Amino acid sequence: MAFKTIKFNEPESGVGLITLNRPDRLNALSLGMIEDLEALFQELRGKEEVRVIIITGEGRGFCSGADLKDSRARRELATLIKNPATHLVAIQKKYSALITDMRRLPQPIISAVNGTAAGGGMCIVLASDVVIAGPQANFIPSFINIGLSGGELGTSYFLPRVVGIPRASEILLTGRTVDAKEAEKIGLVSRLIEEGDLMDAVMETARMMLLKSPIGLRLTKETLNQNLNAPSLEAAIELENRNQSICSFSQEFYKAVEEFSNRKK
Repeated sequence: MAFKTIKFNEPESGVGLITLNRPDRLNALSLGMIEDLEALFQELRGKEEVRVIIITGEGRGFCSGADLKDSRARRELATLIKNPATHLVAIQKKYSALITDMRRLPQPIISAVNGTAAGGGMCIVLASDVVIAGPQANFIPSFINIGLSGGELGTSYFLPRVVGIPRASEILLTGRTVDAKEAEKIGLVSRLIEEGDLMDAVMETARMMLLKSPIGLRLTKETLNQNLNAPSLEAAIELENRNQSICSFSQEFYKAVEEFSNRKK
């Protein structure tokens, strides 16, 4: 499948690499990029051979958020969108579907943050399963800075769960920049990597995941997703019980147990 605004390749067996490819606009999210990502995510849902997904940005930025100069979006806003109801369907829901699509993908997603992740770019980071950042990374919840609500594309859901309510409130209410060192300190990123080593570290993490069983990897993401909102400990454990019983009858489980036993001996 050919794309105009993103690149997709498989650098190693089992790994899918998505590169946001509008470096002249710091990989800003145009409507065209949203549609390219939607089409790719739809394809990846059925590609069991792709077991881990990496998202990064071309050039010096990760993603600068929605492209406010996108001529197509401006044209549609001027000619088609006459009230909040049509804006909700034509623009807002298109952008927000990117985040729900990411969470519905069965593959774990690693964000390799090579530079600025602002607005919608920060939302992509928050919707990822693992976030590995270089020293030039920074995170800007820019919505409130341009007259919008600070809650956008899942930020009011993910950020308090990641960094806690007081920190999330301060960051979203001020729209300030969180640099790479602070992001590591408050848990916004999984790891902070030295200059030049980002993609090596990301691929190392992907390879560690590939050593796990396919069903174990997918059910772990599913469990984390669903148990974020589990109504009780009992409900969370019931889902875990189901998954463990399913995995216990897989060939990968017996093979892993045998290998572990042989190592112990």
